[in-house]
Amino acid sequence: MRNTDILELKKRFKKDNTITRIQGCYVLGTDKKIQTYIDETFENLDESEQFRYLELIKKGFSGVLGKNLQSLSFEQEEGRDNPKSMMSLLALRDSELKDKNILEAFYQSVIEAYKPKTNFLILLFHDVYDVPVKGTDNIRQDESEETYTYIYCMICPVVLEKPVLSYHEDGNFLGSREREFTVEMPEVGFLYPAFNDRSTDVYEVLYYCKDPKDNHPELIESILGCKEEPSIDDEKEVFHQIVEDVLNEAQEYDTFEMVRSINDRLNEMVEEKVTGSPLTINREEMKDLMLNAGLKEEHLETFEKHFDEEAGEDATFKVDSLREKKNMTMKSDDVRIVLKQDYADCVEVRVIDGRKCIVIPMNSDMEINGIVKRIRDEINNMDS
Repeated sequence: MRNTDILELKKRFKKDNTITRIQGCYVLGTDKKIQTYIDETFENLDESEQFRYLELIKKGFSGVLGKNLQSLSFEQEEGRDNPKSMMSLLALRDSELKDKNILEAFYQSVIEAYKPKTNFLILLFHDVYDVPVKGTDNIRQDESEETYTYIYCMICPVVLEKPVLSYHEDGNFLGSREREFTVEMPEVGFLYPAFNDRSTDVYEVLYYCKDPKDNHPELIESILGCKEEPSIDDEKEVFHQIVEDVLNEAQEYDTFEMVRSINDRLNEMVEEKVTGSPLTINREEMKDLMLNAGLKEEHLETFEKHFDEEAGEDATFKVDSLREKKNMTMKSDDVRIVLKQDYADCVEVRVIDGRKCIVIPMNSDMEINGIVKRIRDEINNMDS
């Protein structure tokens, strides 16, 4: 899914665009026992409750695509046209969350797979979205071109409030407030089917995790039966390692100039792409990228070797995950320099008094530990 698709759905979660149904269960984490069930029609809830539920589901659509949010594809199973997990999710959606047997089987599968740290709440939402037509000018029109029916599942920790002092109005005194179990923002969640290019895609799931470093792979594998995609950080780390290996083996290149040139070309690729699915780059395309950035043909074999070792011959990278959009950073054990991306072209690498130096033009006033040095005055004096 793209950011525009995610944003379009997220805008639906208002009181006027009501979710059709809410189902769920509250589970005691230590015993993995269902304590109580939720079975509600959204429009019948109090306004304050509607707001709280909408707040939870909107949180499940937040974060960075590729980090907190991942588009996952189902793993194919030998001897089956469609994976078992995909068919189970379709049955759950098509039941409109009204079939108690399907719901109970789903709850038990989540409870069995999930590794909780606290008590938790499993919530399921069902919704139907009449997707409006968009004209060539990208302006919405009234008529609907498709009905997108989906479910959203989330798992929210339920924790005991911290002890606090509060004012007791009935007795006019300050004292301890009775502690209650409260529902926190979701830890994980998923949307099914995916909403790709403003249309239903039953072969993908949008997966949310609060902490990308702890994304509960047991749910991705057991409940969704999906292949976990590399995170932005993982992709970037492998990409950086390939470039680093090539430049360290072929010593004749200036690392600063090469890295700057590679990033410029990545940004140009994204800027030139107008619409469609996220831009990716494979082995051959990265080879062209390196050549355009200044790599000599005599070092292509070196590049191919390190690409295959670090990523695998058939690997692809999402271009938007690799590029630095705003800043270029240079650092050593003692120094860290951060430059705006559009200023990096002004920086030069020179040999001064036999030492390789980074030269940064000082064309504006400089602030050092809060002290402003009036550079402009010095420049004007030099000119005069």
